Amino acid sequence: MLAPLLLLSKRFARWGVIFGVLGVPAPASSQSIVTDLSTREVAISTGFTGAELLLFGATEGFGDIVVTVVGPKRDEIIRRKERVAGIWVNGTSVTFENAPAYYRTAASKPLSEIAAPEVLEKLQIGSSRIDLSTRSSRGAEAILEFREAFIRSKKRQALYSEDISDIKITRGRLFRSTIPFPVNVPIGTYEVTVHLFKDGRLVSSEKTPLTVQKVGLEAQIYDFAHDHAAWYGLIAIAIALVAGWLAGVIFRRA
Repeated sequence: MLAPLLLLSKRFARWGVIFGVLGVPAPASSQSIVTDLSTREVAISTGFTGAELLLFGATEGFGDIVVTVVGPKRDEIIRRKERVAGIWVNGTSVTFENAPAYYRTAASKPLSEIAAPEVLEKLQIGSSRIDLSTRSSRGAEAILEFREAFIRSKKRQALYSEDISDIKITRGRLFRSTIPFPVNVPIGTYEVTVHLFKDGRLVSSEKTPLTVQKVGLEAQIYDFAHDHAAWYGLIAIAIALVAGWLAGVIFRRA
């Protein structure tokens, strides 16, 4: 009973700050921006077809809003397809270390109208400005080609996106935005960051953690496959053999 009351009190406290931003005099130490999510957990179960979260908040005055959603980070391999004897095969590759498996940018207007390129670069706002490091010894031009191919691949999978003008601002203070997660969204911890800019200058930022995890039968199978990989492989092979045998029996009787 205590946990639900505590959660409710936190939500009321946060909305109290938002109402204060809208009209009630606030102390000098108050934040310049207050945000929250409709939920801080995306649950993946059987039949999951994707999800869409609502981000909402308020500012102390007029300004431009930029939202980034990043995570989880892991090593990502991008391979170049090469034609050998008339067959397309995986050729040379580059591994980008600690690359975001998911990345999204949303803004209240075009980024070029919000801040200078060097400011956006420092904050890694925009998929073209993500820090993708690699230990590959290939030349800068080749690395750039692999980087661009990696980002294109992520965009095709709907894991990287940029949606300018997605953020709706009401009365110059209240704002909201949507965060879409495709069916293939990676599990792990995400970081939602909301930046407030005024006259090209970063005024305030607020970060909110978000978790994407499997639940129910999906979670049990996933955990078993990772904790007991050998057994999982043997069981999968056994199921495939039994299924093939049953199919053969059915076709022979038909």
